[in-house]
Amino acid sequence: MDTSEDTQLPVPDDLVVAAVAAGCTVALALVLRFVLGESPSYLVRLAPLWFYFVYLFVGKNAESGPLAAVRTWVLLVVATTLGVLGYVVL
Repeated sequence: MDTSEDTQLPVPDDLVVAAVAAGCTVALALVLRFVLGESPSYLVRLAPLWFYFVYLFVGKNAESGPLAAVRTWVLLVVATTLGVLGYVVL
């Protein structure tokens, strides 16, 4: 078998956004609980998942523009996570 050719499967856009949303949600919950000692409501803790669900209905159907880019949705998820952390700290 020739190992010089790397055969890579493309990662679906859904998987990228879902993985970032899941990672940010878990990280947010752990930081809120164990670092800050806070226990906000479930809606606040699950905030990074909101943009994943919006992506499923809006982003996948966008043909062009900023809403069609996966990077936009990933940045929205990360910004939401940081925003929630800032909101809870203040």
